[in-house]
Amino acid sequence: MAKVVALGGAGHIGSCGVKELVRKAPDIEVVVADYNLAAAERLVADIGGRTSAAFADVNDLPALIRMMQGADVIINTVGPFYRYGELIAKAAIEAGTDLVDICDEGEPTIKILSLHEEARKRGVTVVVGLGATPGITNLMARRGADRLDEVYDIDTAWAWTAVDPKMTGPAIVDHYFHAVTGEIETYRDGNWVKMPAVSNRKAMDFVAPIGLFEVAEVGHPEPVTLPRYIPGVKNVANFGGVWPKSFEELAMSWKKIGLADTKEITVAGQKLPARTVATYVVLALPELAPDVVLNMVSEVVNCYGEFGIEGVVLRAEVRGAKDGRPARFSFGCGAAADVLTALPAVLGALMLVRGQLTGPGVFAPEGIVDQETFFEELSKDIPVEETSTTLIA
Repeated sequence: MAKVVALGGAGHIGSCGVKELVRKAPDIEVVVADYNLAAAERLVADIGGRTSAAFADVNDLPALIRMMQGADVIINTVGPFYRYGELIAKAAIEAGTDLVDICDEGEPTIKILSLHEEARKRGVTVVVGLGATPGITNLMARRGADRLDEVYDIDTAWAWTAVDPKMTGPAIVDHYFHAVTGEIETYRDGNWVKMPAVSNRKAMDFVAPIGLFEVAEVGHPEPVTLPRYIPGVKNVANFGGVWPKSFEELAMSWKKIGLADTKEITVAGQKLPARTVATYVVLALPELAPDVVLNMVSEVVNCYGEFGIEGVVLRAEVRGAKDGRPARFSFGCGAAADVLTALPAVLGALMLVRGQLTGPGVFAPEGIVDQETFFEELSKDIPVEETSTTLIA
């Protein structure tokens, strides 16, 4: 019987992944491995079935490798990935165990991709960035690209809730500050180039109930990976934003004064990255400023209804040529943040278990996952809309 280790499996995204895995494949043995053993044990008691809990410290590399050995697949949701992504990928390769992660940052994605030859020699398959974004966005882009004779431009985009009550851990907040800070890597005229984060603001049309929403180019893996797998593409950009706007404005004001940076500052005699301070202030806002948070929640509900509390929307637009004519394909979807992020990783793990992904090596989703098979499974829970198909005369 197959065995899957859910690393970070008691966290916000990880616990959702465990539930989805048990729902989709109740016969698979699932180990919920987390630093918070008590939370892992509570989750196991709640789910039951073929689940068990284990303590996992990703900073203890020998113990991490031992835990990975003997499993068929690791699903990793431990972030932020600029700290842990490469480390965990190396551990999985050393353990000889296949890995799926939801890495959502460009720099560690490049480092993990560089392990391709090492993974190939060890017979290990690593799929990096199979979550919502990257993940679904990459495969929507792949779907559009596969319909074109020539691919010129790809835009991927996401808009995310900032008031989800289930986001109680620091990783997602840390990631957001990381994505909107400093220089980011994007793809222009056939070359990777650096540009300031939060550039090129524009409104993009997402699925209901979000609709038109202003986003900006931010740091993410899609421009890092898509040009590696889609021949001829000239430009790839990733756009992102959060709602409500009042939260984004607050975050941008903190960024302006350096609180989103990793530069260390002294707090009560202790050296801490400024971003860590900002992250924990965000997490403490319900206690520090409950009226502000209630106003944010009201703003969200008034605009987007209940979907706005936990929801995320994604979009991918691919432009190129078909039969000698300019053409454009656009796709979109939306769901609760935890399901939209965890379910793709679960589907990838199950595809590995079932022999539907052929490696070995390290791949982004668009380089190894058959998008038709993936979307057939995903659509059972999260439909993907073809928001526009245009053949331009």
